[in-house]
Amino acid sequence: MAKIDPDVILSENVDVLVESLLGKYLPVEIRVDWDGATRTPVTEVTTQVRDQFHTDEIYTVPASKVVVTFPISGTTEMLDYQASTFSVSGKYGKVSGGSVVVEIVERSLNADTIRRQVDQVKQDIEKRVGWANGDLAAFRSEAERSIRGTIASRKERILNDREVEEALGIPVRTSGVQRPPVPARRKQVTLQTRRAQAGFVPEPVLEEALYQDVLDAVRAWATSLERTPGTAAKLDEEELRDLLLGNLNTYWQGAAGGELFNGSGKTDILIRHGDRNAFIAECKIWRGPKGVGEAIDQLLSYLVWRDSKSALIMFIKTADPSATIEKLHAAVEEHPKHTLTKGGADPTRRMDYIITADDEGRRVSLAVMPVVIRPDS
Repeated sequence: MAKIDPDVILSENVDVLVESLLGKYLPVEIRVDWDGATRTPVTEVTTQVRDQFHTDEIYTVPASKVVVTFPISGTTEMLDYQASTFSVSGKYGKVSGGSVVVEIVERSLNADTIRRQVDQVKQDIEKRVGWANGDLAAFRSEAERSIRGTIASRKERILNDREVEEALGIPVRTSGVQRPPVPARRKQVTLQTRRAQAGFVPEPVLEEALYQDVLDAVRAWATSLERTPGTAAKLDEEELRDLLLGNLNTYWQGAAGGELFNGSGKTDILIRHGDRNAFIAECKIWRGPKGVGEAIDQLLSYLVWRDSKSALIMFIKTADPSATIEKLHAAVEEHPKHTLTKGGADPTRRMDYIITADDEGRRVSLAVMPVVIRPDS
């Protein structure tokens, strides 16, 4: 953390910083593709068996062998360590070269024997992977809290140091050589406070609680709209926007406005809080993935340097809303300005993203909210 440039700490979005550090240093969740099985041809080999009457005697006998593999990804080294939950029973199968390997050697090989041993390995590996991933999830939460606390502490220290530098008004020495003393000369000056220019001036940041409050109001309105799909489906984009505006104006006492100038265009919805734009949103009816990219571009064109919160409200009237919602989120992630998917408890209700607004790398929060208003068939 100490090696990160101070200006990056001050200017970068905290979620992006945290995700970057976790992605760089945290183990990766283990996943096994049980549907991607491959096998070797059955080959003739030999195996050793112990005499059932004379246990000290071992014989080499003909046998058949097949090796079944399943692709595995993630930090598989976690399986070499004892998880917080574990079993003292033996381990089945092995992990090698990015695969779960099941080697089956039998004197009399048949399909049932192969399936039985493969199932035994799958059950054991799935159990161990679940334990390892569970420990990783718990550690990730703990690590994220720690990183956020460290970032906040360092940001506070950096800002304090910058304020001290401003208050001093003393030029920074740019080399190790002392400047020679300058002869003292009395000079009459007017009484004014000289303020040194800071190396970095952080942008105003809208309170997260304020942003979430507005999004909750939008979601509550959307839920009520989805309960009357027959009526809502008859409305066009502008009429739906006006309905939402009326609801927000009731909640925000007239602070919401449509078609208000902001940045380089007209927003569908703009809510001001004090002298800031608390919320900028675009309302669109789903017309394919291309429209999603155009809507995000439109939002970005409206955003000015003081804005850091936005939303895309997508009205869905298709016959298969679930598939459309998947395409919606996929289109957001494919946009060239997409930086991070923060996720959401229910993608059919809301997903949160971070997008990059300009060439300077300024981050903007984007909430994508599907609203299904397909009439009942």
